[in-house]
Amino acid sequence: MTHLARLSHPLRACARPSSSRSVPSAGRLARGLTAEVIRAEDKNLIPIRTNLKGSALLNTPRGAGFTREERAVFGIEGFLPYDVHSLEKQALRAWNQLLKQPSVILKHAFLASLRDQNQVLFYRLMQDHLKELLGVLYTPGAAEAVAGYSSLFRRPIGCFISFPNQDGMRAQLESHLSDVNRTADVAYDSGNPNDAIDLVVVTDSEAILGIGDQGVGGITISTSKAALYTLGAGINPNRILPVVLDVGTDNHALFSDPLYMGWKRTRLRGRNYDQFVDRFIRSCRELFPNAVIHFEDFGMANAHRFMEKYKDIPMFNDDIQGTGAVALAALLAALKVSGTSLKDQRIVIYGAGSAGMGIADQIKDGLMILEGLTKEEAARRFYCVDRNGLLVESMGNALRHAQLAYARPDEEVKDWPRENPEQDALWLMDVVKEVKPTVLIGTSTHSRSFNEEIIREMAKHCERPIIFPMSNPTALCEVDPEDAMAWTDGRALVATGSPFSPVDLGNGKTYQVAQTNNALIYPALGLGAILARSRTISSSMLMAGVHALASLSPALTNPEASLLPDLADVRAVSVDVAAAVVRQAVADGNAQDEATIKIVQGKEGQSLEDYIRSRMWDAVYRPLELVD
Repeated sequence: MTHLARLSHPLRACARPSSSRSVPSAGRLARGLTAEVIRAEDKNLIPIRTNLKGSALLNTPRGAGFTREERAVFGIEGFLPYDVHSLEKQALRAWNQLLKQPSVILKHAFLASLRDQNQVLFYRLMQDHLKELLGVLYTPGAAEAVAGYSSLFRRPIGCFISFPNQDGMRAQLESHLSDVNRTADVAYDSGNPNDAIDLVVVTDSEAILGIGDQGVGGITISTSKAALYTLGAGINPNRILPVVLDVGTDNHALFSDPLYMGWKRTRLRGRNYDQFVDRFIRSCRELFPNAVIHFEDFGMANAHRFMEKYKDIPMFNDDIQGTGAVALAALLAALKVSGTSLKDQRIVIYGAGSAGMGIADQIKDGLMILEGLTKEEAARRFYCVDRNGLLVESMGNALRHAQLAYARPDEEVKDWPRENPEQDALWLMDVVKEVKPTVLIGTSTHSRSFNEEIIREMAKHCERPIIFPMSNPTALCEVDPEDAMAWTDGRALVATGSPFSPVDLGNGKTYQVAQTNNALIYPALGLGAILARSRTISSSMLMAGVHALASLSPALTNPEASLLPDLADVRAVSVDVAAAVVRQAVADGNAQDEATIKIVQGKEGQSLEDYIRSRMWDAVYRPLELVD
């Protein structure tokens, strides 16, 4: 592996602040974290060592941010305008430039271009305006970028693994490993190439953001999700590998597009597909044995199968586990406010797809772990309504694997009254009238389906109705929070999938609507698993993260406040959530990193939270050090 002293990567350059403290050298750090404890306030003083000078150094993206000293030492004074601009000033310029973009897709393209040109500036801009820009970088803004990937293409980012080239899969992954090994900013690299990748974000693009099968364009989802790991929990972006598995597409509009860049054939399925994915997982485990593997936007059936198949490695599915985890955290906070217990809830879920079933599974795990219920007892708390009505056992093969546990016995519901006596299926209103739910969750993308009649019916039988309309985007949300509060006389506890403005309750009071954004938990879960070098991501680790997030709810001290922390505080939130995940990994016996285990055990003289902060990547310009 190339020595750090000879490196300068085109995605990094740094200003050198003065400090009287003794700062660890890059060389000492390259020998591994266990050699010394790095303080959070020192980590960004570690220099990047380079032998480049003059115009060659200008390929390091810092623009006018080079200091006077660096301009003189590296011979670049004549290559730059006179004034030195701080990162803060550069971020302001970039923000003003972005505001001039007339559409969301052009804003997304601007951010993608900025990330290519100056990674540090990109992340600083995103951190400064996270709430405003999250919907541009990811949902809903990324949807148009994904759909138009081939026509918008400028340069490749990430790893493209195509079925026709599967024999070269390992070599393709190794080439990305070699690229990471040439990156100067891997401050905690142990010198072992197997430690160079911390996280793999992979999609097969079958179920993208509500727009379905998008073929090779799904790489945009992997890169956007990877960026959220950095923004949310400070995972080093140079140690994340975004991947798309190109197994063809059933989107025939892509076939007819002469510019489409993916493999033009119908989507691979069955045995060949399974073997291809398995080959990919095996290659990742061999090349990056310590990496967490994040599955994103796989079709529902495959997503659930792979969760079960690969449960013994550190893998995570955000569509199922992330959505469920953040929903459970909001629910636990709501139960604290209402003074009721999880086991006493009657839960109706409208929309029994991957998100709905993921939420059901996570709450079911909560009922088992927190309340001591059996799997069967926990499943009986749920009533799931899909496009064919209430899930019942007689649906047989029409039920997907993930839905089977929640299908109600036909004998139980045969005498339930129907609004329309001629209908066989039980629809949402029928279920609400009969079940009298305390919790109503929407993942249906059926706009305003929680109408006034349904909400008022629920509120008749529940003092504090818990209503989570979680469909994205805003236009597809099941109920506007303002209506939900009005129809329950201000008694509802509400969390939504999309951001909404506070609701005016009158008398000078407002209700802050929580957004169940997965970014509040999955980056921290990944960070905790990475720092622990966890063998797997257990249900108890996930539950520890959920508990930590719920404990940070502002509503615990103010009933009108949000059920979840503000997304703008996600980095601070992630420290507490990741700490809970790490502690649980150690308690489970899953943790393998000796330094992390010692810190949890109190043997290193540093708190776990401070250690986590010291390992979080920051969007700053680190100092440059000239070497011969």
